[in-house]
Amino acid sequence: MEKCFYCKSPISEEQDRCPSCGASQKAYRMIMDSSEMAYNEGLERACEHDLSRAIESLSRAVRFNKRNIKARNLLGLVYMEYGEPVLALREWVIAKNFAPDDELSDKYLNSVSQDVGLFDRIDTATRRFNTALKYCQSGSTDLALIEIKRVIHDNPGMVKARQLTALLYINDKQYSKAYNELKEAEKVDWNNPLTARYIKEVKKHLVPEKKHREKKVRRQTIEYNDGHDVVMIPRQTFIEALDNSKSGLFNILLGIAIGVLCFIFVVTPTIRIRENEKARTALITANNKAASSKSDAATLKKQVDELKSQLDRYEGQSDVKGSYESLLESYSKSQDEDYDSASNDLSDVNQDLLDKNGKALYKTVSDTVDQKVCEKKYTEGRQAFARHDYKAAIEAFSQVVKLDDSYENGDALYRLAEAYEDNGDKDNAIKYYNKVVDKYADSYKGRSSARKIQTLQSSEGE
Repeated sequence: MEKCFYCKSPISEEQDRCPSCGASQKAYRMIMDSSEMAYNEGLERACEHDLSRAIESLSRAVRFNKRNIKARNLLGLVYMEYGEPVLALREWVIAKNFAPDDELSDKYLNSVSQDVGLFDRIDTATRRFNTALKYCQSGSTDLALIEIKRVIHDNPGMVKARQLTALLYINDKQYSKAYNELKEAEKVDWNNPLTARYIKEVKKHLVPEKKHREKKVRRQTIEYNDGHDVVMIPRQTFIEALDNSKSGLFNILLGIAIGVLCFIFVVTPTIRIRENEKARTALITANNKAASSKSDAATLKKQVDELKSQLDRYEGQSDVKGSYESLLESYSKSQDEDYDSASNDLSDVNQDLLDKNGKALYKTVSDTVDQKVCEKKYTEGRQAFARHDYKAAIEAFSQVVKLDDSYENGDALYRLAEAYEDNGDKDNAIKYYNKVVDKYADSYKGRSSARKIQTLQSSEGE
């Protein structure tokens, strides 16, 4: 038997309104169901060790229903595994306040309290992590690396510390060490989008490095098959061959060959060059007199041809100046963190008219501005969706998808489809759900999108 959320009177599941106060239970039940769905989704992701996504789902569950004790307990466990014990304690304390008799909250809090020195280690690790960030900002990467290694020693499951260590190794071009740190972070949270992005970048440098090492090893050894086994012996260099006492005859023959070649390729050409130089000097003197009268006309013709070439090169490109002005204006606004205006200015830039330096600056500004615009519009879209302003959510998510349709591992694309669905635009909802299915068929979003496509198509047929 349920209770009315308003007056706490008993009410059966079949009744949509409270018989005592008349309050509608439909919206309340929908919110409770959403909380349970989010909890189940978080549980599934936690079992798969997809901790960052599990945190997102469980946070949504407790946001819908702050008294969802099992979601809070699980969220605390996920935070603890993620290397965030302070956040884990917060969730268990809140759960204990809502449900004083809850045994799981008591169990988790007691296990933490029995760990002597845990709070000192948490405080020390937090202070060291913040110190490492300050060192990074000031350019003292060596000191930052020392501090962050101490953090990992005290809290090896802290994903943020692993990611920062990898960044420091990447900055020092130690890509193998960076890859090892990222794989350790992946063991804790295998589907973390930031970790995946770093691994993708590191692999670009690891492949050439591996090929270079293999090529170097091949150059340094020779394989010899004695009929039974393959023996690898060191390759003898040219200098080693000369120093070898058994190569005396080879050295004598080589010296004679070098002497003959020096005579042929050095002495003989020198004699011929001197004779040819005399004949060339006489010919040049005679030609100078004949060409002096033509030189002025040839010079003027060359200048005219160069001016025509320049005119043809810049004809129809009157907006070169405007493109550079827009690029510089976009760069200035990005420095002032006015990323919306910077993005608008970038759209006015014609990349084909930029030189090498201009294109490099355009890429730098574009990467920064696109990332910041995506972050901002993604946040605006989620906020608009939460307050049921689906048109604003569609507009925000559309800008994110236009810049990066894989943003947040496809979450922006999935939310855009949801916004279209809730706004009543079934065609666009099906369109974007299909894109999610194409890109993320094996993920939870892909499976959810496939189910929603079937539901929407069946509703159209009816």
